[in-house]
Amino acid sequence: MKKNKGNVKFIIINFLRGMLILAFFMAVYSNRPLVLAFSIFGFLATFAPFISKKLFNTNFPAEYEIIILLSLYGLLFLGDVRGLFAEFWWWDVLLNLIASISLSIVGLTILYVLYKDKKINANPLIISFLTFSFAVAMGTVWEILEFALDTFFGFNFQKSLLDTMKDLSINMLGAMLVSIVGYSYIKNGGIKIVSEFIIKKMNKHPKFFGPRNTLEDSSIEILNLISKGEGSKLEFKSTLRTNLHTKEIDARIEHANMKTLAAFMNSDGGTLLIGVSDEGKVHGLENDKFKDNDALNLHFTNLLKTYIGAEFLPFINFELHPIEDRHVLKITCIRSKKPVFLRNKDDEEFYIRNGPSSVKLTGRSLIDYIEHNFRRE
Repeated sequence: MKKNKGNVKFIIINFLRGMLILAFFMAVYSNRPLVLAFSIFGFLATFAPFISKKLFNTNFPAEYEIIILLSLYGLLFLGDVRGLFAEFWWWDVLLNLIASISLSIVGLTILYVLYKDKKINANPLIISFLTFSFAVAMGTVWEILEFALDTFFGFNFQKSLLDTMKDLSINMLGAMLVSIVGYSYIKNGGIKIVSEFIIKKMNKHPKFFGPRNTLEDSSIEILNLISKGEGSKLEFKSTLRTNLHTKEIDARIEHANMKTLAAFMNSDGGTLLIGVSDEGKVHGLENDKFKDNDALNLHFTNLLKTYIGAEFLPFINFELHPIEDRHVLKITCIRSKKPVFLRNKDDEEFYIRNGPSSVKLTGRSLIDYIEHNFRRE
């Protein structure tokens, strides 16, 4: 994956450099000083991460570099620079689309963090709509800025009303694409669409975005949670799929984990820590022998879909947390708005929390519980 990221970054950065060099020579040829300045500034900015690493030993994630460079490229070329390519209408469309996609990704990242940390209570559809609205709003602000520069400084960014409407329409298209993809990722428990860099920055500046979110909980916070002991809203499991006695993968272990999650969602929600024994000792997930974290996340997501159902994924958040040289999977569930039945082969089971245990309900007790706890408003 790191190799693929590096290849993508290399291609994108050098493509942008090539376009900026072309813009420079065309600006010299056509005697356009503003375009000349933009192209020089943009070209130098592509080396900023490399310079920062050499001078300050600061590593920038590939996702961050790509997003920033694409945003820079789009913003620079949204102005008078794009006039160099007036004869190629599709260039104008492409650079506007890239800029809107970059802004949409930034918006999706921020909203996703707030959603994961329960700062906003909304389903994935609302998150995607807010992402769309953010990108469209930013595109509109840019058009207003162009209008102001044309009016007060005599520039010619906005060629006509038709040109402005075309830019806004392309911006809406880019925002819609990212919103649709973002909806799919959030609904299915994926987080790769968001920029890890922006998440870290939000956690580093809680004044603007609230307390540190669960994506960056420290080992101390997890240990404090463990110290509280098991209860109606907190349970520990040693492994996700491995029987520690036989050292083999055991479907009964997976069933026990999914049973706890279903019980949480049928009750008042709760947190499951996998990689922690009943006594509160951290064993870590290393006993499950996943080849990497992506394999673990994929397996866990598939378990949720198989045992509980994909429609309940928005009610479940999960993250890996390092505890010294081991890892604990923290799974947080909120109460479901409808009954959650656990699929077990050809049967369906219903569980609720009773103190620190998950209890199976059947017959009249099941009917009564559903009637009193999931009654339609």
